[in-house]
Amino acid sequence: MKHPKYILFATFDNFTKARDVVMELKVLDLREKIIDDIDLFSPIEHPDVEEMLGEIHQPIQRFTFFGAVTGALCSFLLVAAAAQSMFTVQPQGGKAVIPLPTDIVIAYEGTILFGVLCTLGAFLAYAGLPRRLSKHYNEKVSDDQIGIEVTTAKENIGAIKDVLNKFEPLEIREITQ
Repeated sequence: MKHPKYILFATFDNFTKARDVVMELKVLDLREKIIDDIDLFSPIEHPDVEEMLGEIHQPIQRFTFFGAVTGALCSFLLVAAAAQSMFTVQPQGGKAVIPLPTDIVIAYEGTILFGVLCTLGAFLAYAGLPRRLSKHYNEKVSDDQIGIEVTTAKENIGAIKDVLNKFEPLEIREITQ
């Protein structure tokens, strides 16, 4: 039977406090192994905290590469098939069946088109869009506050709340998932 997860969402008005909270939570997790996940919500990027939380692997550039290669091949095959179908209808006296110089331009355009479409699709998939905001999300995080979301089991809430309260959060929301 799957046990329900509990989420603590704390907001801070100072980035230094939020960084210290993340550091303290990571130390607590290393000691006691009680935290399932820590997420940071902020209106701007904070590379030093993101480094503490770990790198997020998002292979969007691979989607771009394979989309571009697929676009080049598909557009070249489309133009070659069209040229071949016209060749049987109208004799071309000395001309190539598939003229490469004109096909390269169309293949280039197909490369860009498929590359951009695959990049956009990968971005939307990895960003989890479209989606609804969580019920516990605080809209002030979009303006000037920093939010820290900690996922844990019910018996560990007290220890995590102690760490959060140590740094004087503006608000702590507790949610059952």
